[in-house]
Amino acid sequence: MDSLEIGLTLFFAVAVVGAISKKVPIPLPLLQVTSGFLLSFLPGFRSILLDPGFFFSFFIPPLLFADGWLIPKRDLARVLRPVLLLALGLVIFTIVVVGYLIHSLIPAIPLAAAFALGAIISPTDAVAVSAITEKLKMPNRLTHIVQGESLINDASGLVAFKFAVAAVLTGTFSIQTAGISFLILSVGGGLVGFLISWLIGATRVWLVKGKFSEPTIETILSLLSPYAAYFAAELLHVSGILAVVSAGIYAGIHDTRNLTTETRRQTWEVWNTLLFSFNGLVFILLGIQLNRVIDGISDFWFGELFVYAMVLSATVILVRIIWVFPGAYIPRWLFKGIRNREKAPEPRNVFILGWAGIRGSVTLAAALSLPLTTASGVPFPGRSVLVFLASSVIIVTMVLNGLTLPLFLRWLKISGDGISEKEELEARIAVAQAAILRIQQHVNPLSSPYEQGFAAELISFYERKIQHLTNQEVDQNDIKTELKIERNIRFNALDAERQELFNLHKKKKINEEVLRNIQRDIDNLESGLGALTVHDP
Repeated sequence: MDSLEIGLTLFFAVAVVGAISKKVPIPLPLLQVTSGFLLSFLPGFRSILLDPGFFFSFFIPPLLFADGWLIPKRDLARVLRPVLLLALGLVIFTIVVVGYLIHSLIPAIPLAAAFALGAIISPTDAVAVSAITEKLKMPNRLTHIVQGESLINDASGLVAFKFAVAAVLTGTFSIQTAGISFLILSVGGGLVGFLISWLIGATRVWLVKGKFSEPTIETILSLLSPYAAYFAAELLHVSGILAVVSAGIYAGIHDTRNLTTETRRQTWEVWNTLLFSFNGLVFILLGIQLNRVIDGISDFWFGELFVYAMVLSATVILVRIIWVFPGAYIPRWLFKGIRNREKAPEPRNVFILGWAGIRGSVTLAAALSLPLTTASGVPFPGRSVLVFLASSVIIVTMVLNGLTLPLFLRWLKISGDGISEKEELEARIAVAQAAILRIQQHVNPLSSPYEQGFAAELISFYERKIQHLTNQEVDQNDIKTELKIERNIRFNALDAERQELFNLHKKKKINEEVLRNIQRDIDNLESGLGALTVHDP
């Protein structure tokens, strides 16, 4: 098979496995790894050799950018202290423990390479945790800590990974030099990412104001943003990783307010597709590479490797649990301000935070980006073993922690605190009230009878919506029934429009262009019926 056929097959596998995951109670990444492993036995797939540098620079920027874009910025600021303790303190602790553990178990692996492994497996994956806990809500603060930790420890872990790999490649390392370099790289990378994202954001605003706005063009600019930030930072010899995170955080704030409705919708859909495809490709490529990696390990028998993998996985899980409890309580003992400002965390919540250390796509992308050779041209020491061990940690945490996390949430009787739901409820009421006020300001006694009648109908709709949301002495069943009736009637009417449109096309009374134009209008109206969704108060 040639490269094009292999690439198309990989994308097809992403789609097929994604569909299968909807029907089986197995985490999607595990299905993807398994499918990749099976593909590796087909002609042409086992010989796939990934360029580590390309793999890292192609997959990492959009994944980190999306994390920075999506994370709630206000809530990240509120939990910044525990997030930094995890994303910096725990990352360093994990790197040191894992480094010395692997070097003692496998002396042939240099300490710097073992530290690289520690940096690879230190980042957690909030997407995996969110997917598992989607139907079992966690307290708001706990959720934001997990999300914030994942974003920042992706950056800190990958920066540490770069330093460790550089130490292996060059054979030299200085803690003092590394500390100074880390500071310069971090600050420089953050500034470059902010500047690039600001420039792209300003360009998009200029396009809108100058009537040059086109959703497709703006979507392309959005997709290029993480790569522009990464390569600009690398060109200036600062951290491309932190540049991408900084760019994503700024873009998340800017895009929410400055994109047109159509651009927001299109960009969101494209990014959803991209992230699903990239995450799927990363795990399928892991499965393909595992066969090759295992074949490349000639100095160990499989039973020995399995023991090392289990010891490492258990160590990573225990290190996290050991860290989170002191990290949750020692700051309270040391600083009175924290005690006065924050409620004492419940031990069961702290345990869940420790158990939520699932590894995912960023860890995998870093592992597969390990260089093939050092600066002197010799093979990177223990590369196949390191990739195998990192992959094992991903699989173990996804299976053990991922499958048992919902059980622990139930056993410990941990549930959502309703803060997000309350905020959403208040926001829905506020925007409905704003709509009523704007309509009342727009319509006056001199308006036409039709305009006044339509405005009265629309105000009545918003008032019923507010009644449903606030439960103001109104029978909730009546309100729900009315909203469902309205929604069903509108759906049926739009369905009739669509069927008639298809009939006109079938009778050759309209061509495909007319069909698509009217179909797009019907689809937009149908998507807008989300405003009629019945919410439980």
